[in-house]
Amino acid sequence: MPEEKFWKITEFAQKISKDMQDKLNDSKGVHYNTVDKWFKNLESKGIHYVNRVAGEKVYDELDLKIGHIIFEKRRANWSLDAIFEALPNVLELRPVNHEGSSDESQVINETQMFAKFKEDIGSEFVKLRASILQEAERIVEEKTQVIKNQLPPPENIEQKRQAKRDDFVTNMRLSMQLDKEAAEEWSKQPESVRLKKAGWFRKEEDLLAREQFIREYKIANMSRIVREAYDDDNNN
Repeated sequence: MPEEKFWKITEFAQKISKDMQDKLNDSKGVHYNTVDKWFKNLESKGIHYVNRVAGEKVYDELDLKIGHIIFEKRRANWSLDAIFEALPNVLELRPVNHEGSSDESQVINETQMFAKFKEDIGSEFVKLRASILQEAERIVEEKTQVIKNQLPPPENIEQKRQAKRDDFVTNMRLSMQLDKEAAEEWSKQPESVRLKKAGWFRKEEDLLAREQFIREYKIANMSRIVREAYDDDNNN
């Protein structure tokens, strides 16, 4: 069974525009304020209800089908009233929730969608972390190889083996040192950078922003820390 998708209003309007560009070769698209008005009118007329998560509208596949129809009919010069009147004959719409957030089925839907958002964010976090580590390891290896190429060749096989062991230890040490430096620099950033809203009255650390900051810090400081490490070795 395909996984159900959800969008916030800005992404939702962009999705409609892209789909209609592919289908109708329409280059104008539609602004998210216009899409928002469409669905507000549908709710005010009691025709169709948009799900909420934590009080915020979240659009799903059914809403996307409705958006496609309204877009196409508006391009064909239909009035909104005529489109709204025709919609129930084309799709099985979601009735307006008159009981508010206490409605049990609505609470279940919001819980499922919120869980889906958390799953997506967690997946992106894992991918971003793997990408950061892979990039850092590649840069350390690249810089190490450049410096190795400038050094005299080992005098014997044992020296070669020892050099490989030393390089591995050095790479790990430098990577860990950069992680520590980056984390310390992140902790010095203002709360406006480090924290994000997690509800009406609560904030939490923005993990995605933290990982991006650490990645950029490690890339920017890789040459410096490798140079310092080998300068220290040469001075000893």
